Amino acid sequence: MWDVVPKGRFIIPVIFFGSIIIESIGVHTGWPFGTYAYEADFGVQLFGVPITIGAAWLSVMGASLAFSRRFPIRFNTVILVPLFAVWLDMAIDPVAANVKSYWLWQDGGFYYDIPTQNFFGWYGTALFFSLLIARFEQQSTITALERNNQYLFLMLHALFGLTAGVAGLYGVTLISLLAGITYWLTKGGVRFAKSKQKQMG
Repeated sequence: MWDVVPKGRFIIPVIFFGSIIIESIGVHTGWPFGTYAYEADFGVQLFGVPITIGAAWLSVMGASLAFSRRFPIRFNTVILVPLFAVWLDMAIDPVAANVKSYWLWQDGGFYYDIPTQNFFGWYGTALFFSLLIARFEQQSTITALERNNQYLFLMLHALFGLTAGVAGLYGVTLISLLAGITYWLTKGGVRFAKSKQKQMG
C-alpha cells in the first residue's frame, strides 16, 4: 500500500482507524454488518473494537489490491478489490465465528449461519476504501513486494481454508482452493497488462 499510493499515504491510517470506527458502529448498532459481539480477548480496544481489526483490514485491502492487479481490466481496483475482500471474508468469518469463537453472530444466515448483511457490509466498506485507493494509486515500483502481497492473499486463504477443512467446513476450504486456482489461471495477467501498456505508449 505504501508503495502504490505515495501521494496518498494518508489512506493507510484511514483504513486502519476507519475500519475500527465502522466496526465500532457495527458492534453498537448492528449496521452495516449485522449484530455481533467480540468474545475473545484481543487485547487493547478502541471504541469497543480490538485495534488488531485495523491491522486485519489493512492486510485484507493490501492483499486484495495486489491480487486485483493480476487482472488487466480497466478500473480493476474499484471493481475487483471489494469482491476479493468479500472473498477473503467468506474464508475468515466461518472460522473466526464458528471454529474459534472470536466473535458471535446474534442473527443467522444461509452461509455457515453468518448474516448475509455482513457480506454486503464488507463489500460496502471495502468499496469505500477502494475508491480512495483508486484516486491515488500508481504502478508498483517494487515488483517483488506486489508479488508477495499476492502471496499474502493466497496464504490467508490457505490458513483459513485449512483450518476450516480440519473443522469440517469443507465449503470454506473449496472457496479458498479457488484462490489458488485463480492465481494459476492468471499466471500471465500482470505481464500481459504491462506489455499492453508498452504497446499503447
